[in-house]
Amino acid sequence: MDYYGNKISETNVLKYEDVKQTAFDQGRIQTQISGKIIETCPKKGCWMTMVTQTDTVFVRFRDYGFFVPTEGASGKTAFIEGDLFVDSISVRMLRHYAKDAGKSKEDIEKITEPELGLSFTADGVIMKK
Repeated sequence: MDYYGNKISETNVLKYEDVKQTAFDQGRIQTQISGKIIETCPKKGCWMTMVTQTDTVFVRFRDYGFFVPTEGASGKTAFIEGDLFVDSISVRMLRHYAKDAGKSKEDIEKITEPELGLSFTADGVIMKK
């Protein structure tokens, strides 16, 4: 296992599906969830997306205090601890993330509306090999 940010354990992991409604209701909760990594920021590893049983979760790292690998993380299981919160991601930021992910100019220009959903700010990440 590889650790990034604060050293956390896997002992308090909850199912995302069991906590997402609480996060919507309260606006923000502190929790630990897991999922399979879809991609990480290919430029510097400053964000990642991971899939749970039902949703894709966008994960940033608290205060850019740590990063994850830019390559080789896709498909690995990650355990993350931090804040799950309701987030409105602006068009500017969605376009920035799309550019970081290497999307085409045409795809980036198709982004015209902000997204409302749940995001995660991680204090620590465990990545299983």
